[in-house]
Amino acid sequence: AGVPIEYEGELNLPGGRRYFHSNLIPMRDAAGRIHRIVGACMDMTEQKFAEATLRRSLDEIAHLNRVAALGELTASMAHELNQPLAAILSNAQAASRFLASESPDLAQIRECLTDIVADDKRAGDVIRGLRRLLKKGESQPSSIDLNDVVSDAIRLVRNDILLRNTSITFEPFSGLPLVRGDRIQLYQVALNLIMNSLDATAERPPSDRWVSVRTTESEGGGVQLIVEDSGKGVPESDLARVFEPFFSTNGAIFHCVLPVAQQAAAASANEP
Repeated sequence: AGVPIEYEGELNLPGGRRYFHSNLIPMRDAAGRIHRIVGACMDMTEQKFAEATLRRSLDEIAHLNRVAALGELTASMAHELNQPLAAILSNAQAASRFLASESPDLAQIRECLTDIVADDKRAGDVIRGLRRLLKKGESQPSSIDLNDVVSDAIRLVRNDILLRNTSITFEPFSGLPLVRGDRIQLYQVALNLIMNSLDATAERPPSDRWVSVRTTESEGGGVQLIVEDSGKGVPESDLARVFEPFFSTNGAIFHCVLPVAQQAAAASANEP
């Protein structure tokens, strides 16, 4: 077609596989005919290896961050599981008593079984949330509804929010477009941003502890997740450092929230 070509490729050489980046530019004569092609080829092997190492390191940090987050949620998770499990036991015992009677009330038994199914699903939601946090592996991009991801994150920390005497509101944007990215990473971002806000409001009086979460559509068909809280905020002198790994204003050393968020957002933006 007579237009410049830019592409990446790989070669299997005696010394091993090499990666390269090439640029080809057609050159035309006075009549406009292509009479030669000028090209440049750059060896990208070391850069590719460095990028792969960086991705593995970031995935490991993200996984450790999720595991550390579970440490803060232990009491909340125990409560979230104990409630539906206790309800299942209670309904199962009630159904057994109804069945033992001379004239079992089928309507009451049916109601008990319906409640058992609902509580089982509730416990399953908690366990699936834990599995998402503990899952380790490479990113798996897919089409994601950010509203669903944020709802799942809020549901996971619901009891922790109550224990902290904090109010939370979620305003999902109606008709929010799907985004391309890794669900686990985005789930972690939403969860950690919310937990950071909960930490930030801890020093406020209970009557003034609030977290606001909302989604909205941005220009170009993108989406935004906005988390605000009643905490004191980040000092202006520290703003330049908020994307540094392990930086914290509240003494919590495990939070790599913004660096991981930045990585996940960049990965989602680069997905086709």
